[in-house]
Amino acid sequence: MGRTQARHARHLNPPPGLSAHIESFVLYLRSIGRGQKTVSIYREATQWFAAEYLATGGRPPVEDIAPEFTFDAVDDWERVQRKHVQGWCAHLFERGYSDSYVSNQYRALQAFFKWFAEDEEVPNPMLGMKPPKVVDKPVPVLTEDEMSALFATVTGKDFRSRRDMAIMLMLRDTGIRLQELAGLQIDDVSALEREATVTGKGRRTRTVKYSYEAARALDKYLRVRAKQPNAQLSAVWIGLKGAVTPSGIQQIVQRRAAEAGLGTLNPHKFRHYFSHTWLDRGGAEGDLMELNGWNSPMMLRRYGRSAAASRARRGYDRIMGEGQ
Repeated sequence: MGRTQARHARHLNPPPGLSAHIESFVLYLRSIGRGQKTVSIYREATQWFAAEYLATGGRPPVEDIAPEFTFDAVDDWERVQRKHVQGWCAHLFERGYSDSYVSNQYRALQAFFKWFAEDEEVPNPMLGMKPPKVVDKPVPVLTEDEMSALFATVTGKDFRSRRDMAIMLMLRDTGIRLQELAGLQIDDVSALEREATVTGKGRRTRTVKYSYEAARALDKYLRVRAKQPNAQLSAVWIGLKGAVTPSGIQQIVQRRAAEAGLGTLNPHKFRHYFSHTWLDRGGAEGDLMELNGWNSPMMLRRYGRSAAASRARRGYDRIMGEGQ
C-alpha cells in the first residue's frame, strides 16, 4: 500500500547564505526556457530543503517525528554533502510522503546541484546518487459509463453548459494538458478544420485534432461566447471575471464530476483516457507521442500502462479468433 502524503506546513524561508543562490538558480531556469510550473516546483523544493533541513541541522519542526540524523546547521551550499540529501529524502518518507513525491523533490535538488556545481566550479554532492525508487501505479482510466455521466451534466443551452461541454470534449478528444487548454487563444482554434495549435512544455508548439462532436460543441460555445461581456479577450475560454485559468478549468471539471456523482476527478485523467483509447483502437505509438507532445518513449510507456491488461485481453480475442 502506498503512503499517504502528510499535510505539514512547509517552511520556505532559508537564510541569506542559501537563498541567494536559489534566486540565481531561478534566473538560470527562466533563461533556458523552463516553464513557470517547473520553475515554481524547483524553487520551492530547494527552498524547503534549505530552510527546513539544512538550516535546522536536520531538525525540522515536526513534533511527531524524532530526527535520526542531525548535524551542524549548514549555511553554505558548498558544505552540502550527499548524506544531507539522503537524510532529507529519508525524512520525507518518514513524514508519509509518497515515493513519487519524494522522487520529484529529489530531481528538483538534482537540477539545482548540477547547476550549482557548474556555475561555481565545485563538486556536485549528488553526482552518482540513485533516485528514490518509485513503485509504478497505473492510473485508472475513466469508463464509458463515467464519461456518459459526466457529459450528462452539460446538456443545457446556457453559456456555462456550452463552455463546459466544449472544454471537456477538448480534454477527451485531444488529451492536451490543463495548461495547454487554458492557454488556447481564439486564433489557435479552427472548428472547421478541427485543429488547435497548442503551446506545450518548453514553449514548443504542436497541432492537435479533435472530433466533429468537439468541433460542433466548440462552434456552439464560440457563438454564445460572442455575446458575453468579456468577448473581446483573446483567450478561448472566458468567464464572468475574465479568461479562465488552469485552476478555473480544474474547478469546472471538479464541479461537473461532483454533479455526476463521480467524486474527485483530476482533469489529467482525460489525458490518460485519450492515450488509452488511442492505443486500444490500434493507433500508432509514434503518432500518439506527437499528439501528446512527448519527446521520450518513457512517457508513452507510463501512460500506456493504464488499462494495458484490458487491452491485452481484447487483443487476444482479436488475434486468436475468440469471442466472435
